[in-house]
Amino acid sequence: MRRLAAYATALLVAGCGTAPSLPFRREALARQISDDAAAFNEAYGRAVTGQILLNILRSRDRLPRHYLSMTGIQDSPQVRWNENAGIGSIPLGEGGSPWGFGSFGIGRETLSRPSYAVQPFGADVLTRTAFQPTQPYVFAHYWESGWPRDLLVLLLVERITKVGADGAVHDFVNEANVVFDDCVSSVDTQGCAFVREARAMLSAIEAADPERRAGEGASVVCGLVGAYSPARAVKPAPPADNARCEPRLVVGDATYTLGLRSLDDVVYYIGELLRAGSMRAEGGAVAAQVNVRAAGLRGGGTGVPLFRVLSEEAAKREAPHAPDAHFTASVSYAGERYYAGPAIGRSCGAASDRGQCRDDARNGDRSSSVLSLIAELMALNQSPDAIRAPSRLIAE
Repeated sequence: MRRLAAYATALLVAGCGTAPSLPFRREALARQISDDAAAFNEAYGRAVTGQILLNILRSRDRLPRHYLSMTGIQDSPQVRWNENAGIGSIPLGEGGSPWGFGSFGIGRETLSRPSYAVQPFGADVLTRTAFQPTQPYVFAHYWESGWPRDLLVLLLVERITKVGADGAVHDFVNEANVVFDDCVSSVDTQGCAFVREARAMLSAIEAADPERRAGEGASVVCGLVGAYSPARAVKPAPPADNARCEPRLVVGDATYTLGLRSLDDVVYYIGELLRAGSMRAEGGAVAAQVNVRAAGLRGGGTGVPLFRVLSEEAAKREAPHAPDAHFTASVSYAGERYYAGPAIGRSCGAASDRGQCRDDARNGDRSSSVLSLIAELMALNQSPDAIRAPSRLIAE
């Protein structure tokens, strides 16, 4: 019996020694959740921006665009425990019955496979997401949130109607397929007439006194976004029944009414600008044929292309070690891989002849801002309940 007790005690001690520790420690669990959330965020972002870049390239080649919805990524790890125990007989001496010697083991296996769904939009959601014009109050929010206004006007505005002090009405249409060479003075097209008028309007706004909106004076039909050094005080007027309130800007003695594009029109517009640029592509990069203010450049400069797409070879020259991590979007299209939206981290008071403050396409690329704007509009348009003021503020 003493031997039996000794063996039983040894078995108990062996079992305690092989018992597993706590499967999930607090620190390990916190790190795992944090890493998973960051990885899924990165995967979702790349899926959305890759889809946008793909449709821009299709637009460049005048192919149909297709928009898919991507549900949230879910990860529910399954934990499988494996336990085993066994008893082998050992002799207890002459005349005694054999007694068992125990063994004990336990193991844990974690099975994890993220789940998600990619599917076409339904007809009603597709119409609301891609084909309906941008809502005026969405445009007004971005206009007042510090986004580059030249970028907003070129991308989102399809038509400007200007009413001057004499009451004369002038229409300017933003046609991408007739925009060449950044609309220099030698280029005389309808699209360049829009670009020149938009730049004149933005220059007048930038030089204007602080806004004055209320007070006695003329009432502007619904949609007033801002008044900049108005000739007289203005205030918004309520909309008429079933009237669409298009954004309006009062600048000096002129009133500008802005006709807004749909998201699909924005994508197609960028593709048209790239088609013009592809005729003179150099170094494996295709740039839109109209310029905006360079990222982070606050004083002067000639500007940089509104959007820029790089071949894989060109992307590796700009980011030799990790082009996929350096660019916002990448996609395989027509047997080639393309990149857009490099990370730009700089803030410059004025352009310089060398260094990061050079006013050139590579150092001031605005493509990441364009991709960000389209991605946000796509998310906002999918559900009426989701349309609320975006929280991002981009400082010029």
